[in-house]
Amino acid sequence: MVQIARSTRPLVLILSLSLLIVATGCIRPFARPTPGPSASGESGPVPRGGGGGDDDDGPEPYSEVVTEEAVTDSGMVHVHRVDDKWLFEIPNEILGREILLVSRVASVPEGMGYGGQKANTQVIRWEKNGPDEEQIFLRVVRHTNVADEALPVAQAVRGANFEPILRAFDIEALNDDSTSVVIDATPLFESDIPMFGLSQSRREAYRVRSLDSNRTYVDWIKSFPRNVEVRHVLTYNAQTPPSNASTNSISMEMNQSMVLLPDEPMQPRLHDERVGYFNVNQVDYGLSDQKVVTRTYITRWRLEPSDTAAFRRGELVDPVKPIIYYLDPATPEKWRPYLIQGIEDWQEAFEAAGFSNAIQGRMPPSFEEDPEFSPEDVRYSVIRWLPSQVQNASGPHVHDPRTGEILESDIQWYHNVANLLRNWYLIQTGAVNPAARRALFEDEVMGELIRFVAAHEVGHTIGLPHNMKSSSGFSVDSLRAPGFVCRNGVAPSIMDYARFNYVAQPEDEGACTDPRVGPYDLFSVNWGYRPILDEDTDGERATLDAWIREVEDDPVYHFGDGNPIDPTSQTEAIGSDAMEASDLGIENLKRILPNLVEWSSDGREGENYEELAELYNNLIGQWSRYMGHVATVVGGVTRTRKRIGQEGAVYEFVDEATQRRAMDFFARQAFDPPTWMVDEDILSKIENPSTVDRLRGIQVRVVNLILDPGRMQRLIEAEARNGDDHYSLGEMFEDLRASIWGELDTGASIGVYRRNLQRGHLERLEYLMTQELSLPFFFFGGLSDFFTSVDVSQSDIRAFVRGELHGLQDAIERALRQRLDRTTDLHLRDALARIDDILDPD
Repeated sequence: MVQIARSTRPLVLILSLSLLIVATGCIRPFARPTPGPSASGESGPVPRGGGGGDDDDGPEPYSEVVTEEAVTDSGMVHVHRVDDKWLFEIPNEILGREILLVSRVASVPEGMGYGGQKANTQVIRWEKNGPDEEQIFLRVVRHTNVADEALPVAQAVRGANFEPILRAFDIEALNDDSTSVVIDATPLFESDIPMFGLSQSRREAYRVRSLDSNRTYVDWIKSFPRNVEVRHVLTYNAQTPPSNASTNSISMEMNQSMVLLPDEPMQPRLHDERVGYFNVNQVDYGLSDQKVVTRTYITRWRLEPSDTAAFRRGELVDPVKPIIYYLDPATPEKWRPYLIQGIEDWQEAFEAAGFSNAIQGRMPPSFEEDPEFSPEDVRYSVIRWLPSQVQNASGPHVHDPRTGEILESDIQWYHNVANLLRNWYLIQTGAVNPAARRALFEDEVMGELIRFVAAHEVGHTIGLPHNMKSSSGFSVDSLRAPGFVCRNGVAPSIMDYARFNYVAQPEDEGACTDPRVGPYDLFSVNWGYRPILDEDTDGERATLDAWIREVEDDPVYHFGDGNPIDPTSQTEAIGSDAMEASDLGIENLKRILPNLVEWSSDGREGENYEELAELYNNLIGQWSRYMGHVATVVGGVTRTRKRIGQEGAVYEFVDEATQRRAMDFFARQAFDPPTWMVDEDILSKIENPSTVDRLRGIQVRVVNLILDPGRMQRLIEAEARNGDDHYSLGEMFEDLRASIWGELDTGASIGVYRRNLQRGHLERLEYLMTQELSLPFFFFGGLSDFFTSVDVSQSDIRAFVRGELHGLQDAIERALRQRLDRTTDLHLRDALARIDDILDPD
């Protein structure tokens, strides 16, 4: 198949893009166009001399446009700065070539997030146009639709995908032998072009009126053999800016990356939803006359064996071009070995795919070693160290939208991610791990945590998305077994949000706590990267399917997104049994809590109690995560990705016994007030009294999780499809009432935490009775995996809620006939009045 990019080309191919790019760093001064890298990457002078003609409307002589005062940077496009103009000298061989444009927010004002975020991605093309080709058009090239040139439908596809012109430029000059054209590119970066600047949603939010040209300028432009990097500042007149409101202005720094796509496209590999990979789509109108066919390719680096004969013999071979990541020179020295180790932890996975030395971490060359090295150069992938308070790291990559070939990646490493790691490690492992029992970790401990995050982010840059189903692949018993986690990780994939081993108990000798590249990761890299020699893209399909079928019955090799419906695909969870894992996790929280004052004070005499407050709030947050993991079990539906030919269901309701165990968990761990959190030694140091309301909030949140309309609708459907053999909505309401209102049957006094919980329960019932609740109805898969369609007013939900209110009304009236303490009596009379108001609001 041949790609159609414009009317003179025989194929139209448009691929939807899914990529991120980071390209920041120091400014390299421009050099005069003496011998240096040309557009092809080879050394040679930039052509200069008289060009153009005498026509006032045509190009000027080259020397009058690119004057002796010009400061030039040579590369894919030769960039000349003349006074306040930025001239692009575009070689003829670049005209008509497809270039990936990635627009990224480099710096933003307070309140607008943080730098490094991708704003837009497009494919562009410079081309000559006009009656006498006196202009250069910058076109936006879409890559979504394809049709073979030999088919009649190709003409229709071409006609339905006319490429928009982003901007037209007059040709200012030609070089002496007419092998390149010169344009003034300044307006491209100093005009209000939406795809280069503030998004439409933010323009509306901040009530942007216009771009102020007097406060908008190009900071610098650098050219490399295969990319051009532009840094420019845009200033908008805005009525409601996110910060500094008195200025009525928003100034932001943008980075535009123009990356030349490969001369020879890589052979793509078809995506399979059973194995996790980022991917690109193409709609092929030539594959079927009866249905439009979408082809999806995975994103991956181009790894080719350097010795094909040895590879065929089953030997490990080096790739022709390895994947190399450089560290930002700003990286603190003590963390450099750990970041490099995190990169090279993936070598084991690439060996599973048949490659030795496939992935490497290095320090960048010094200026003396390579004066042309720059982090902005698309030939280099870099872990960028960002001086930011953001507690995060991210691993985007740039890929060819035609084939999915990853071209470059810059991992964004925010300085404050260490604080996030400290909180996770102490709260999740402190009960069994002496190394985690302090506010400031030893360098070796923090270094290993940095290594873990580095490995996770590198996984994204080699094409792997999160695999939230992975954590359910190991049993809780395995996680507690001696050495198991050391060998296999906390989850089968480091790409899960599994974090650390919070289920291991103090008596579990030899139980490890830290994640690592695991068995699923080895499987997925082998699946995506192992060359299948002598086969084209379609010919690979049988082998790829066979590799999946070999392990289809082992949950260690299953893939799934984070899913609020599927209890086996939860974020921040570990183990195959949410109730067992959460019970053990809570036991560890109870052990950690009494030690927080001591651990947070270690080596910090004279400091305030901010660290103690932060750790205490993280502990409460960890408890809430456990509640969320278990809530997904109630009305849960597991999804196991399968294709035709594989036995068994894709979607299965969670069985009744497991759901009853989940409801029992809530009765014990949430509705029986978790007063173990009330530690006077901690609370007296970090806050004015607010404990009662805090516990009310976290308990009521659990009630609201259970009484979610989508969850209740799934219980209704399960009963409709499975009859009495399934946990029903009515049974859930009975179990919930018994665990929240148990005092009505026993006559016991109702304490303050339980009173708040019961009022929260009534308010949720009122919400379900009075609010116009409707979740969208979906007729297709995908979204229905994450949301359950229901119109509450027309479902059984309100009937059951009304019945629950009447049942509570009767039970409270009976309880009031007993001798009760004054507070309990007042509470129940108030509850009765609330129910009356809900049932009869008039």
